[in-house]
This record gives sequence, structure tokens and C-alpha cells, in this order.
Amino acid sequence: MKTQAEASSDALSFVTNSDPAVGSIARTSDAHIAELDGIRAFAIWSVLVVHLFFVWPTTEQGRAFIPKALALVLSHGWLGVDLFFVLSGFLITRILFATKRLGRGTYFRRFYTRRVLRILPLCLVVIAVLLVAFRGHYATYFAYCALMSANLAPPGTPIPDAGGPFWSLAVEEQYYLVWPWLVLWLDGRRLMIAAVSLIIIELFARMFTSSEGVYHTLFRLDGLAMGSFLAIWFSSWNGDRRVARNLALILLGAALTIAIAGLPFGIRYATFPNTTISQAICVFGAVMVFVIAYSGHRAFAILRTPIFTTTALLSYALYLVHRPVVDGLVALFGNAAWYVQLSPVHATLLRAAVVLPLAYAVAMLTRRFIELPCIRLGRGK
Repeated sequence: MKTQAEASSDALSFVTNSDPAVGSIARTSDAHIAELDGIRAFAIWSVLVVHLFFVWPTTEQGRAFIPKALALVLSHGWLGVDLFFVLSGFLITRILFATKRLGRGTYFRRFYTRRVLRILPLCLVVIAVLLVAFRGHYATYFAYCALMSANLAPPGTPIPDAGGPFWSLAVEEQYYLVWPWLVLWLDGRRLMIAAVSLIIIELFARMFTSSEGVYHTLFRLDGLAMGSFLAIWFSSWNGDRRVARNLALILLGAALTIAIAGLPFGIRYATFPNTTISQAICVFGAVMVFVIAYSGHRAFAILRTPIFTTTALLSYALYLVHRPVVDGLVALFGNAAWYVQLSPVHATLLRAAVVLPLAYAVAMLTRRFIELPCIRLGRGK
């Protein structure tokens, strides 16, 4: 006879019997979780949408064709960056857990060598192209970008729209200057305490900063910490999906609590209400728990389709090149008579129709000729 908990579990159409073997997915760094590619694709698409329809050069009139309710949802696409942070924290912490047994020297050499080869080559190429395109202007900002500290550029430093995405790279790489040391020094329980503490601290810390302040590393670590927490939690998971579901529900409950508490701070709006970030991170964490726990299930089959997996492979390049493509298009055609005569809506749609395929094409080329050779080189380290 089934217990009430078992009956409730069966009531969910996508729940299957617990399989302890599933736990090995999260415990090994080389076990690929295809559904996370789908989540990565959602992250980059949300960033693309907000940059194409909700920031310069698009005006409010230019997105008038989008229903207001949908526009409110899409305008929060900037949270895709935080979804990237959660994914990164999870994947990188898995890798660190798997390699710490190799010893301190190999552990650090392998991680930082591979990290540099994965991130820096394409980043430097894009910076070089932008320096040439801008004829040396914004050199100070791009110097900070090359040093992975774009978000630490002094106040008043001119920043081009094309160089905006570099701030999030800075947050990630600064986090990984410290986190690998903690993974090496601390056991799982203490690491989990450290990650949870960061998540809680950031919620309150952002209440005392401005909308510009959330670009600073000290106010944007909780997404990475959430991913790290999930990697630590799953490292000892036995495959019991009911336990995973309970964790996901706890995270959703935390998001709801933050949402209610954040109403006086403008959580319903598309600006940078500081509580929205924490709320979203809890939701992203819950989604990742479900996706990892039910990896391979038909309910998540769409996340494993080629359009999602291909976009995930190209996501880093898409993130770096899509704004330069927008700026380049405006520079080439912005003053053309035929372009100026377009209605705001037609101009917005035309930009999106040109930028998206062009950004994908550039991303494919950079993936083939820059990213993959460097990734292969890193695998030999």
C-alpha cells in the first residue's frame, strides 16, 4: 500500500520512481546534463530580447506592437545574466569538486589554465575589434575589460553600448579568484554554509546600493553562490526525487516570500528593484533542481532539441557580439534616408531580423575558429 507521500508523488505527471543512479549525474563533473543546455539557451535569448526591444536604439514606440503584459515579462530579460551566474556556479563547482583530489598544484593549474583559455581569447578578440571600430575611443574602459574588471571602471568612465556585456564576465572571474580556494580548504558542509550565507547577505546588501551598484561584484555574487550551493547539495544527493522536489519547493517559497516583502520596493517593475534579483535567483535555483533531478524525462525533451543545444554552445559568443552587431548596424544605416523613414516599429523589427541571424553567424565563426581550438588546448592541460 502506498503512503500519502508516494501517492502525491505519482499525482505529478512527470514524476517517476526514484532512481538512485540519477544521483551520479550531479556527482560527476564529466556527466553532461543536456537540459542545462536548454536553460542556457533561455538565458541568452532573454538577454537578446531585452537588448533588442527594450534598450537603445529601440524606443517605447518601437515596441508598441508587444502587448503590455508580455512586455512586462520580456522587460525582465536582464535577469538572464543572473541565470547564467547560477549555471556557471553549478558547473564550475562540480568541476572543482572533481579535481580537488588531484592535489593543490594540479588543481589550480588545470582550473585556471582552462578558464583562461575558455574565456580570454574571444574576449580579447572582441575588445580588439571594438577598439578598431571606435578608433581608439573608450580605451580606458576596454583596458578594464581586458583585465576582467569592467564593472570596476571608475565612475564617469565612458562606456559604449557595445561594451556593456563585459561587466558580467568581470563578476564571474572575480568570484573564481576566491571560490576555488574555499572549495579546496573547506568541507562540503562549511562550503554550503558559505554559499547560503552569501545568498542571504546579498539580499540585504543590495537594499543599500543604487541601480548602478548592482553591477559591482560585491552586490551580484548570489547567483554564483546559488549555483555553487546546488552543486554541493547534489554532490551528496542519492537520487531521491522527492527530496529534490522538496528543495525546489523551499526555494520557490523563498522567492514568494521575497516577492511579498519586496512589493514596497517596486518589485513589479522592470527597473532594478534590488529584491527582484534575489527572487529570480531562488526561482532559477528551483528550476535547476527540477531539471537536474528529472534529467532525461520527456517533460524536458524540448530542452534537449538542437535549437536549444546549439544556442547553448554559441551562448558565450552571442553574448559578446550581439551588442556590437546592433551598434554596427546603426552606424552603417542609421542615417540612411530609407532607414530614417521607417516607422519605429518597422525599424525595430528590421534590426531584430538582421541582428539575430548575423549574431548567430558571427558566433558560429568564432566558435569554430577561436573558442574550439582554445578549448581543445585547455583539455590537454
